[in-house]
Amino acid sequence: MSTKQQPVILSSPSLGTTARASSVLKKNTKLYGPMNALDATNETSCWNSDAVPSGASSSGDEPIIFTIHFGPNRMVQIDEVRIQFQGGFVAEECTACISKGDDQEWVELEEPMEPEDVNDMQTFAIAEDDRTCNMLRLSFEGSSDFYGRVTIYKLEVW
Repeated sequence: MSTKQQPVILSSPSLGTTARASSVLKKNTKLYGPMNALDATNETSCWNSDAVPSGASSSGDEPIIFTIHFGPNRMVQIDEVRIQFQGGFVAEECTACISKGDDQEWVELEEPMEPEDVNDMQTFAIAEDDRTCNMLRLSFEGSSDFYGRVTIYKLEVW
């Protein structure tokens, strides 16, 4: 009789996980910073990106980058990424990359992440053979918001 191992949340700040983002609404990291998306204890906290600069399209020239660092000397094996966006502020395209160390050498994952413009938690399975990493980088391109903003209430890595 085999027992299937239950998934474990890897992105909990209590485990030393941190998050950074290339854009934060009004640069207010306390209210809208990326660590808020990892906070499973607060249902109302979120990460908000800022609007794309004037003159740029909502598809943006540069993607918004959200990086999760699982802690110094901590390697994890990712099975899935779960994201709860705010409907109307959803990334149109999402590319995931992993890194095995602080040298920032990123390997793009083959499975595309195609978020839907809904409020529900969305699950994206990671089917790579080698999905062991120290960091996960999500690149958000475009947004369902006219101003190019992305809002995430919960981001969990399992």
